[in-house]
Amino acid sequence: MPSRRAFLSGLGAAGLTATAGCLTGFDAGPGDDETYDWPSGGGDDLNSRAVPNGVAPRDDPTVDRTHEFDGIPAGDPVVTDEVVLLNIGVDVVALDRGDLSRRWAVAPDDNSAFRYTGAPAVADGVAYVPESDALVARDLDTGERLWGREFEYVFGETTPLVVDRGDGHRVVIGAGEYLRAFDGSTGELQWERRLGGIVRRAAAHSLASVYGVVYAATTGGELYAVDDGRVRWNRTVAAGIRTPPTVVGSRGPDGESIRGSGDVVVGAGDGSVRCFDATGKPQWRAGLRGFAEGGIAAGHGGVFAVSAGRLYGLNAESGNHAWRTGIGNAVRPTPPALVGDTIYVGGERLHGVGVGGGVGVRSVRVGETRFEREVDGGASYVTAADGRLFATVAAENGSGQLVVLS
Repeated sequence: MPSRRAFLSGLGAAGLTATAGCLTGFDAGPGDDETYDWPSGGGDDLNSRAVPNGVAPRDDPTVDRTHEFDGIPAGDPVVTDEVVLLNIGVDVVALDRGDLSRRWAVAPDDNSAFRYTGAPAVADGVAYVPESDALVARDLDTGERLWGREFEYVFGETTPLVVDRGDGHRVVIGAGEYLRAFDGSTGELQWERRLGGIVRRAAAHSLASVYGVVYAATTGGELYAVDDGRVRWNRTVAAGIRTPPTVVGSRGPDGESIRGSGDVVVGAGDGSVRCFDATGKPQWRAGLRGFAEGGIAAGHGGVFAVSAGRLYGLNAESGNHAWRTGIGNAVRPTPPALVGDTIYVGGERLHGVGVGGGVGVRSVRVGETRFEREVDGGASYVTAADGRLFATVAAENGSGQLVVLS
């Protein structure tokens, strides 16, 4: 494999121009939306992990403030206008967004029995928090418990899915073999469906469905499309499914216009990403090295996944590899987040990578990295809101840190 310097030396200006047209991947502008939030673990109800028109730091960002905690990052920071919700493994805490002081917490002070995984979701001033084996609705400002519903099994690496119903919303979540939907205001059970396997990750809302259809995956490798509690279709990925379903699409600034194919992608246990259309028909399979874990981002005609210390950019229509670049080894999940024309991802450092992937051939790239920032340990989950990044860091001594950058 040639070095970057050797690659540049052997490629003249004319060669660079010719290469750029066919190998650089996806074009995107830096975005102009400065007023957005990150209300759930997957960023939105599609689990797209993307704000395609959002503004975020494109050069070396500055640290605004930090919050130290005893624990390990165990889910995406969820960011609203005034509150940051953070899963620290032994607790789920609500921080004041301004100074990162603690507002309220879920676990008792002497908690040693439970571990928390995944991220909460926020809608209409209510935080929906997976707490061991119960979904609990809490007032976002005070943490007051509004209602709770218990499951037969503990939650695993999941975040609630909030589906807007026009006059209210439903909250969908899976635990054990059951996928259940609750009224967001009252907690009343709307429907439940037993699936053929353990549901351990977040569900996603179909782009083509106004209300009902959601996608859910089981650890055994079944991908389901469930319509108001009825299974519309299911497909088997023999190698197992390692990520939440991600829908390839986005809604416009008006919240209604639809962009993208609406296909659904998942990362499989054989190191591949699989794509199915809204009817369950297989569209493509892209082989990666290692496993695509943590989550997948989709936007600007691309699908972006991390596997074995590399960030991959795949063509959303064909699954063809557009580019890949190294991010170093990671001690925690490092799902990518796409804001504007930049992909943010953890690893040995915090990385900002251009959506286009720079210029080059496969992993030999030039100009793909906008910045790399050293952290004390390893950068894990990264989200964004109102032009700032919210990154969790897992320190080597077993503690953690939330870093806010602008």
